[in-house]
Amino acid sequence: MPGVVNRDQPDIRSAAPRLEPAVETTRLKRRPGLRCKDQPCFDPPICSIFAGIGAENVARQLRDTLTTAGFTLPEAEQQTGDPLEVFRLAASVSLDAAMTAQQLLTAFETRALPTAEPTRGSADLIITAATTGRTVTIVSNNSGAAIAAYLADHRLTGYIRAIVARDDHDRDRMKPDPYRVRAAVGMLDAESAECALVGDTTADVFAGLLAGVTVIGYANKPGKARELADVQAVAVTTDLAEITTALRDALFSLSSPTR
Repeated sequence: MPGVVNRDQPDIRSAAPRLEPAVETTRLKRRPGLRCKDQPCFDPPICSIFAGIGAENVARQLRDTLTTAGFTLPEAEQQTGDPLEVFRLAASVSLDAAMTAQQLLTAFETRALPTAEPTRGSADLIITAATTGRTVTIVSNNSGAAIAAYLADHRLTGYIRAIVARDDHDRDRMKPDPYRVRAAVGMLDAESAECALVGDTTADVFAGLLAGVTVIGYANKPGKARELADVQAVAVTTDLAEITTALRDALFSLSSPTR
């Protein structure tokens, strides 16, 4: 489950530590390359929503329930273990299938929350972004209902400006389409160039780049650093704490007296 955004920060472009694009390494380096933005930052995976029950099990349940409801699913759908891909493919069948799949997947996501696994460092990053003068917005292919419930359970609701998520049955609005990233930027009355998106999939990177925002990749699995760098994430990190530290360092630099 993705998402962060920051805004309303004083101009930190001259004071902020700079982060270098990742090539061979997976560490986010504080040398010339990517600035800590003075406006929004979207999208680290906040949690692994199906960690406790298994995404493959949810995909199978969603597929079986749709079949029982009378929908004939595409052949490709029989192979995928990704619930979002099952939804995407079911939505190609008919309007009724799309609406049913949306309702079912939202229910599965919400029921999975008690065993969802928080991403290490995500809560600290959200809180730090919000308390250093930025706004935080969730942009996700998961349902808004599940995201809102997760935030409430983890006492993070007050740090979030908005949630832009899968609250309709339109598969074409899901990332990698930039629709929801652009919507989030528009809601904040911000410019795309003022925004940075942090995501853990190539779909996140494509959506961010198409929306005109800076994209930082979060490599949470072996091999992902190269994958995210190859699709032009400006920087890649294996630890969200590095971004949190950069935000804090930028604030410290602003508050330090100039000699």
